[in-house]
Amino acid sequence: MTNVELRFRTTLLVAVHAVLLTACSKTPESLPDKGLTVSGNAISFPASSLTAQRLLTAPVMPAQESVLSLPARLVWDEDHTSRITSPIAGRVNEIVVQAGAAVSPGQPLAYLSSPELGSAQTESTRAQAELAQAERNFARIKDLFAVSGVAGKDLEQAQLDLTRARAESERTHLRLKSLGADSAVDQRYTLRSPIAGVVVERNANPGMEWRPDQPSAPLFVVSDPTYLWCWIDAPEHALNVLRPGMKAILRTSAWPQETFIAQIDYVSDALDPSSRTIKVRARLLNPERHLKGEMYVTAELTSQAHGLLDVPAKAVFLNDGEQGVFVKTAEGQYSRKTIIPVFIGTQWVSIAQGLSKGDEVVVDGALYLQKLLDEHSQSVANAAPQAAPDKHPDKQPAK
Repeated sequence: MTNVELRFRTTLLVAVHAVLLTACSKTPESLPDKGLTVSGNAISFPASSLTAQRLLTAPVMPAQESVLSLPARLVWDEDHTSRITSPIAGRVNEIVVQAGAAVSPGQPLAYLSSPELGSAQTESTRAQAELAQAERNFARIKDLFAVSGVAGKDLEQAQLDLTRARAESERTHLRLKSLGADSAVDQRYTLRSPIAGVVVERNANPGMEWRPDQPSAPLFVVSDPTYLWCWIDAPEHALNVLRPGMKAILRTSAWPQETFIAQIDYVSDALDPSSRTIKVRARLLNPERHLKGEMYVTAELTSQAHGLLDVPAKAVFLNDGEQGVFVKTAEGQYSRKTIIPVFIGTQWVSIAQGLSKGDEVVVDGALYLQKLLDEHSQSVANAAPQAAPDKHPDKQPAK
């Protein structure tokens, strides 16, 4: 091969390569359908568009039965729970029950040595003695007055002393009664359980000092574990379906084959400021005691909410943090709308507003339509005229 032929072939290869690079660098058409128009969130295809014919739609239906799964936590039923403390200061001398022990109403839990109780017992004993003395004195003066042995003012003073002694005796007696103690001076205070249940928590130790004016955990917590509360964290958008009396099905990994039924009796009037959720309380019976306090469960709420609509889950897509759908407004015309889900299932998404019954939503091709909107927005942004910089910013206009 001569040098001339070699140069000719080299030049030809370079030219072909340049042509190929030029062809590959061309930007493809953003709108493949001739006559396609985009205005805001609406897209219109020409009547002969094959793309529009491939878009599949499905109607929006009235909401059927929906199931919402929410995180929940089990706690003791406060109506069947007592947090027991001592109303007077003292030192714990003896503990007679342990955590997990079943107790009956009035059963002793611990004994405290309390000088304060000793003072109350001493006052009660003194008041009873003074009352007996006042009664004898009044009887004697009354007899003397009957025979004109004393003046009337002496009888009135004896009557006054008796009234005071009787009031003081009653006061000290009620004081001891409120403490559950008798008048025998022994400084021994008995801490008792006011309800029947199980000792689920014990915070008392022998020798510890207790003062009711200092914040601390209760000495004992007694609860009936066959009654529980379930606190459910519900999202804000589920408020329109939450109501007292609803049934909640509870599930837990500890008993995967069992379900537990609870009933909602309280919906909070305020959102939790940290989690932005609604606190919902449900009551349940736990006769076999399979469920435990502070256990995490899943609460399933089943509701057929009035006014909700079901949208096929395939039609819903996420765009800039919002969930939306494309609605067929006319033949070959589609518009994007934002929705706020109430329930999200595998087949259907329930909404409260944003669409109407019978609306046709795109279930196959919605992402393609969103791509067309994005490309149109980008092309509009690129075509926007740019203000030319002033080459002479300090130049003053001619006068």
